[in-house]
Amino acid sequence: MAEEGFHNDFKVDLEQLLDKTFHTYRKSKTLNENVFFRWNPFNLVNKHYTRDTNQVYEMLMSKDVPKKIYQSRPNLVLNIGNEYMTFMLMEEFAKYYKNSPLKMPQRHFYTRFARDLKEFSQQYVDYAHYTVPLTTANTNGFVFPGEYVGQYGVYDAIKHVYEKTSSMKGLVQDDHLLVNKRYFSSDMEKAIGEIRTQFRTEHKIDEKAYSIFIAPGNEKKEVEFCMENLRRGVKEFLLKYSQPTSLSHKAPPLENFVTILSVQEGSDAQAYVNQFLSENEWYGKVITVTDQGNQHYDAMAASDFGFVYDGQMVSSANALHLPVNCMINMRMHQ
Repeated sequence: MAEEGFHNDFKVDLEQLLDKTFHTYRKSKTLNENVFFRWNPFNLVNKHYTRDTNQVYEMLMSKDVPKKIYQSRPNLVLNIGNEYMTFMLMEEFAKYYKNSPLKMPQRHFYTRFARDLKEFSQQYVDYAHYTVPLTTANTNGFVFPGEYVGQYGVYDAIKHVYEKTSSMKGLVQDDHLLVNKRYFSSDMEKAIGEIRTQFRTEHKIDEKAYSIFIAPGNEKKEVEFCMENLRRGVKEFLLKYSQPTSLSHKAPPLENFVTILSVQEGSDAQAYVNQFLSENEWYGKVITVTDQGNQHYDAMAASDFGFVYDGQMVSSANALHLPVNCMINMRMHQ
């Protein structure tokens, strides 16, 4: 979080806050307040998520964070992700306004889903900004106050395709993109095809070659988890399905496979990947690209399948019609 520009005014290590953590701690749809905070104790993912969050919560409470927020007289409080932590902190924060002449500021919540937020959720947050437009039917017709803000990974990827296609440049506006409801899908497919051809020509990749796109993450701890696992996985795949090691006489030669590694320019992750490649042999042809000049979007458009560490890159791959497997270090047994 510190790398993204978040700076704290109290002595708490921001790196301990959970980031990009897969979690699903509810048993099912929650329509009753009595079971809203009831988690499945046999789910190890939930146990890891709630245990770590509880530890960070206790650390924040020891520094009187809710009280310090109250004393700063904010006009709005924005909570980013981690619903479990948000609800606990905002419940504690609201206590300071019970006997206060001050009006409690709006408590906003930026999250993936707003489908589980019900009437009783308003005691914790007042407004939701959500990135996935899924809703759950409510018998009384209640809809939690909020707005769908989309995912910038999708926006940036589509904007890049527009800007690289001469016939679509005019669809890019100052703060939004124009979309044709009838022809958007077919126009994107054609544009992605042109980018694919251009990228493969520049990097001398045959049109019939099978390209595997890999984005192992933009943080060192993410690439440390991904690189060796993916190196072994790709090697096993190529040994099995390419000549001369495949048992099938119809298997294409190894030269018809290429791996494209995408890293963030100037990051610790890039340094780790470069060192990893110098110390470990990558089976088959490998190409490295960065986010500089949106090379990673071109590489996605030129690829046939991908492995992406959880994040906005998953959304970008979806916009660029690239099927991917999502990598995530869930640390289930820690």
